Amino acid sequence: MKKIIAAVLVAVLVIAGIKLIKIRKTQLANIAPAKVLPVVVDTLDLVKKPVILTLPAMGIVATDLSATLSTKISSRVKKVYKKEGDSVKKGDLLATLDASDLMAKKKGLILKKQSLGFEINAGLENIKALEASFASARETHLRTEELLNVKGASMEQYRGEEANLAKIKAQQSAARNSISVLKKNQEALSQNIKEIESLLTYASITSPISGTLSKRMVMVGDMTGPGKTLFQISAGSGFYINMFLPDSVKPHSIIFHGESLALVPKNQATATGLVQYLAALSDSTGFVEGQYVNVQVVVYQGETSLLPMDGILNVGGKSFVYVMEGSKAEKISVNIIARGSEGLVVDVDLSGKTVITAKPDILLRVSTGVPILTSENQKDTAKG
Repeated sequence: MKKIIAAVLVAVLVIAGIKLIKIRKTQLANIAPAKVLPVVVDTLDLVKKPVILTLPAMGIVATDLSATLSTKISSRVKKVYKKEGDSVKKGDLLATLDASDLMAKKKGLILKKQSLGFEINAGLENIKALEASFASARETHLRTEELLNVKGASMEQYRGEEANLAKIKAQQSAARNSISVLKKNQEALSQNIKEIESLLTYASITSPISGTLSKRMVMVGDMTGPGKTLFQISAGSGFYINMFLPDSVKPHSIIFHGESLALVPKNQATATGLVQYLAALSDSTGFVEGQYVNVQVVVYQGETSLLPMDGILNVGGKSFVYVMEGSKAEKISVNIIARGSEGLVVDVDLSGKTVITAKPDILLRVSTGVPILTSENQKDTAKG
């Protein structure tokens, strides 16, 4: 009995479910289809014109003419003639160092050299005397030789005179060698004097360039030593902008204060892979060394159509532009040649075309074929 009742209930439920499904299908069939709302987009008429694309960047003003001054001697600062911020000219005296020790050494060397000169002169006089003595002894020896031949002189006398002549010759040779040594010592002293005179030039600190004394690191009475920085002078000329750019950026030039400046690559990169470029500045810019400046890096320059950033859709690594053809949009695949703050340029000639400009979500809807409504066309009136 219970099994019969259960079977009847199941059958009733199945029949009821089938009836409900039929009723629902009928209701859905009677519902009107949902309206596909059109998208409202802006359009832009593209024309071919001179286009310059730039990217913002920062550089630093530098110069290779600035100087850092030091000295090669250990001494005490005697006097300082300039203060920080003073303008200096090439050759201006900045400071003097106490050079009394060097002067005393030089004076002592000069006295030694003079003493050697007196010794050399005395040696030369001694050589003259030996030459005269040798000539007299030789004449005597020749007479003795004649007498010896006629038995008028003894062999002992003859040999004694020969020995005397040999002795005088030895004295002459020794005197000449002594003078040679004295002259070499004199040359060494002359070289030492020149070295001291060279060091004395470092006792007067002069400016090698014209510019501004940017740093003064010594005061009167301070001790200096080899390699210790005394002054820094900022040059007033030879300025350039030093820049570091990613290797993905291929710059043509830069625009700085409305002026186009050529870029010179240094063909070297930093530890972070940034490539260094230089752009020469005129001396009348009014900038100073170490100042940071904003520039525009020109990444493209040519005659083409400028496409706004909102005029392209990037999907799956590909780029597309939507061109109005009547009331519909035609999708065109493009490759981006260059991108800048002003917009971008592509490898397809779009001059004379009307492109749709919108945010990516709107362009995605356009790509599905939904109806399009355009606002008042924007005219590409940018000046070339």
